[in-house]
Amino acid sequence: MIDRRSLLRAIGAGAGVTIAGGSIVGCSNPVGEDRDPNTVRLWGIGAADSDKEAKVIEAFTEQHPDVKIEVSQVPSNGEGDASGAITAVRGRTGPDIYWMDRFNSPQFASLGLLEPIDGLIEEYEGVSAEEFMSGWIKFAADELYYDGQYYGLPVSTDTRAVYVNMDLVNDAGLDPVLFDPKNGPLSYEQVWEINDSFNVQDKNGTYERVTWIPWDDQAKLIVWAMAADVPFFSNETCRMLLDSPEMLAVAEMYAGWIERLDFPRLDAFKATYQPENAPPTQTSFFSGRQLLQITNPSGVQALADYKPDMNYAVTYLPVPDEGTDPYSWSGGFALSMPKGSSMSRAAWEFLKFYAGPEGQKILTPQLASIPTHLETIADPAGWNPDIAFFVELLDVTRSRPPLPVGTKLWDAMETMQGSLTQASDTPEHLVKEAQQYVDPTMQQFCPFRLPDGFGEPDPNLRMPKR
Repeated sequence: MIDRRSLLRAIGAGAGVTIAGGSIVGCSNPVGEDRDPNTVRLWGIGAADSDKEAKVIEAFTEQHPDVKIEVSQVPSNGEGDASGAITAVRGRTGPDIYWMDRFNSPQFASLGLLEPIDGLIEEYEGVSAEEFMSGWIKFAADELYYDGQYYGLPVSTDTRAVYVNMDLVNDAGLDPVLFDPKNGPLSYEQVWEINDSFNVQDKNGTYERVTWIPWDDQAKLIVWAMAADVPFFSNETCRMLLDSPEMLAVAEMYAGWIERLDFPRLDAFKATYQPENAPPTQTSFFSGRQLLQITNPSGVQALADYKPDMNYAVTYLPVPDEGTDPYSWSGGFALSMPKGSSMSRAAWEFLKFYAGPEGQKILTPQLASIPTHLETIADPAGWNPDIAFFVELLDVTRSRPPLPVGTKLWDAMETMQGSLTQASDTPEHLVKEAQQYVDPTMQQFCPFRLPDGFGEPDPNLRMPKR
């Protein structure tokens, strides 16, 4: 049963839960006693990539012919809507293993939707959970940690960087050296100097060519907050810090960017060259109208598929000041065990295979994503060689703090970005509003601390040699 503390947390987290009989998910087959221990129900990766996942399943079943994998593609909701999982758990129709956005794990665990895997690690691996989880990159393992236990295994991750159309660089007479990562990241001031010389507007002020769009694709307000080392949460006070002076300074800077770029005109530009619901072949970057695009390793595959003739380079994200160290940020996916999972030896072996070196070496090269297992990261055969720069960014990447209010934090940042972009509110009011939206819910989980060493370099990470 879900206890009263979990119930209050669920209500505070705004998870869209139907309360029945004083419980959220009811007494939902907590040990999977009705399930065949050699049949593993998987809510897997999205349908578009199911053929890639099938190769992992095929490799596993060759080694474990007595185990049957039953697959359903039930999309993971990156926005943190747990209603589908709650319904399945309560109705005893949930999976044994669930592909999900890793960042949602602490929140889902706090709602009582996931099973901790520490006991399985100790029983089947004969080591502590901490020792076993040290085989994965730390920030990814941290995102699966809540209240002293782990709630899944990391599978894939990513980093963010800047794609540069080098043909436009040459056509505009820009110095290619500026975009060589060997020379470090561009500063904001350098980007604006390029912007002022490169952008083209007609006599009516309509954009025909632009340098960058600092809210487009993976260029988000949270990126610029990370660049400024904004503290989102205080371990010492157990308070959110969304109204801190650091966050206010970023919000004010971003509002200035919006005004400088003239959002309505830039929005019209985007609607012209990349209208809503346009095919993936039609983007302002692919069409040679945009010099810089901030996105993740998936852009490599997109370019190969839709613009194979583009002459492009990849470099670091811009930084506040010249000489600042490079950085990036990472999200990604994991496999977890929802309440009602059989928690069987077969389910554990499949989870460990899929998220471990064998499964990652099959899956991540196909997805052009980055593996999370340290052995696989160190093996160039474990990922698409075209994303080597993104893999190297693991040395400097950051991640969102793994909080049980992670979805509210994300929503607050997205809402703030939207209001700043539309110039519909002031930075001063928006940071206070964000704090008021997230912090009261966070207080229901206090005392709370982020995992030890969160945000610090992973001492076990060994980058591949090329």
